[in-house]
Order: sequence, then C-alpha cells, then structure tokens
Amino acid sequence: MTEFRQLMDKYLTNTILVEERQRLLRLIASQQYRNELESVVDEAFAGAVDGEEDTELRELIFQAIRQRRSAPVVKMPYRRIAAACVILALSIGSYLWISHRTTSPTQQMAVQTPDLAPGKQGAILTLANGSKIVLDSLKNGHVTTQGNALVSLDNGALVYAGSEGEMLYNTMSTPKGRQFQLRLSDGTQVWLNAASSISYPTVFKGQVRQVDVKGEAYFEVAQNTNMPFRVNVNNKEVVEVLGTHFNVNAYDNEKSINTTLLEGAVRVVSGGMNGDAVLKPGQQARVSTGMVDGTGIKVISNADIDRVMAWKNGMFSFEDARLDEVMRQLERWYDIEVTYEKGVPDIELMGKMTRDVSLKGLMLFLERLGVHCRLEGRKLIVISG
Repeated sequence: MTEFRQLMDKYLTNTILVEERQRLLRLIASQQYRNELESVVDEAFAGAVDGEEDTELRELIFQAIRQRRSAPVVKMPYRRIAAACVILALSIGSYLWISHRTTSPTQQMAVQTPDLAPGKQGAILTLANGSKIVLDSLKNGHVTTQGNALVSLDNGALVYAGSEGEMLYNTMSTPKGRQFQLRLSDGTQVWLNAASSISYPTVFKGQVRQVDVKGEAYFEVAQNTNMPFRVNVNNKEVVEVLGTHFNVNAYDNEKSINTTLLEGAVRVVSGGMNGDAVLKPGQQARVSTGMVDGTGIKVISNADIDRVMAWKNGMFSFEDARLDEVMRQLERWYDIEVTYEKGVPDIELMGKMTRDVSLKGLMLFLERLGVHCRLEGRKLIVISG
C-alpha cells in the first residue's frame, strides 16, 4: 500500500495526525497521486445509495482539487455518497456540497454575512517580573532568559532549558482564538487550548513538580518517580501523576471539570468533596464545578477519547454534543459571543470539522444540520434549531 493510500485510509477512519494530514495535502497538491485519488472517488461512488451516480458531483471534486479553493472540512453522518464526497472535500479543503447544491434563503443570508477567521497559534508569556511577551509572530530562536533557564521558540513550541538556578514562575495564557504548545524544563509537553492559562516554575526543585491550570490543557508528562507531577486545576482539583498522557478541561462556564486519561495512571483529588479517584486509560473523572450535588467525583468508563482530543488534533467533534456545548467551543475559538433569539434549542449535533474553517464556513455547516444563525459584528445569534 502506498504512502498516499495509507494516509487516505487514516483520514477516512479518523486516525490521521495533524502532521500526516498536512503531508496528505501536499501529496494531493503535487498531482502525483491523481490516479489513486480518482480510485478513492470511484470507490465512493460505487457505494452510492439506490444506484445513484452523480457525474457532475464527481467532476466537482477534481475541479476543486485543481483550483484548491479554501473551505471548511465537513464529515456528515448520513448518505454514504454524500459522506464520502464531503470527506474528500475535507482532505483538499474545498467547499464541495455548497458549490453543488442550491442554497436556501437562510443559507444565502449566512454567505453574505461578514466573515471571521478561525483561531491560530499564539499566546502571551508573562515573566517573573510581570513583563509580557506576545508570542504570536516571533520566529524560532532565543526569546528570553529566566534565572539560569533559557527560553526559546522551537517549531511553534515555547521551550525551557535548564535545571539549576533560582525557581522563578512564568505564566502562559492563550486569549480566545489562540492555542499554543509548551515544553517545561523537565521535558513535560503541554498543549494549551484557547482561553486558557498555565503557571509553572522555570526549573523544578524539591519533591514535587506542580503547575496551575485554568481552561483546557493536554499533558504528556516526563516520567520522574522521585518527583511526582501535580496539576492544580482552578484551585478545585488536583491531578497527581508520575508519567502519563491526559487532558484537563476546566473552563469556568462548563458544568464540570473533566480529567481524561489516555495513557498511564493519574489520581484525581477533589478539593471541595475531599474525594479522590484513580483513573485507568480510557476513563474520565468529572467533578461538578458547583459542588452542590454531593456526588463528588464521577468516573466515566470508555470515555470518548476522539471527542476529548479533537481540539488538540485540529478538529471540532460535534458527535452527540449539545448545541450550547458546541457554541461555547465556538466562542473560545472564534472570539465571538453567542446569543439565542428564542432560547437554547434542545438538540444534539453530529459530524466533524477541522478548526481551520472560517466562521462563515462553519455557519453554512450548521445550516446543513438545521441550526440557523446570523452574525452581527462578533456576535453570533442563533435564530432557530
């Protein structure tokens, strides 16, 4: 099996990594694998329901490949042919079904609204003396020195090097519409989602490595059995770990603090209830932010890891997600305010999109799912659902 086919198979099964997706885009752009791409499309149309074969739609796929128009990525959960074509549109970044289908008046209204760009890489670094450095436009290389720790940018990640000297504290914060990656002095890697922050020492000393987190972050902790790693979450929960991969979602406007374990083992300690739980891979610990129901920590087995990790993998996952939950994600990524004209519709969504879609493109996707919106400045108004 060729590299191209392997990457396509990974994409179609939703197991492709961000770096692999970028490689797939380059292969498609090179036209070297045009025949193999045509085979994938032919296979998709071979499975069309009711024997339908839309030759116009098939040609639009290849026209989009040639033109390489920028557009959203959509994966629809119904009609096999539509799903296959839209997945291909996702790979090449083309707006297949929008260009082919006649839009409704509501869809035309969405197209005419001012567009807003999606979020991007960026963060603000607050140094020990309180001064701030905007990381958005800096290039690779030396950024600053904190005590004996050298701070630099390396391929989009802020990296700390050094183990000796004074233990100073820095804070990385991501505004709405930004995310960033951090490598601490012990080698631990942290991915910070939008509207989040992490405070940490420039070097680790003593018996414990501790950081403070607000918002959402994914950790790959460097193992050190002599110095356990602890994450203080909003001063409401502590995650204790030796070496592991886990995600913490702790936004103030969410109903619970969710800690999801991908690899290793963690112990979640709830400050409000004085309870604790040891997680196994695939489990999620939920702690109510209100702490009023008396249930303490609720452990969910077989957590939806793909949905939890979608943000870190450059995706939105709307699978079985309530509309208000999705809208809170959009508020953070597009730096918008969401309001509801007639209250919050009681619906659940399906499907996936990449996070590099403009807001206009996402509105068109929501229209396809029956959620009608209009944009006024930076306010997204949900009309109906």
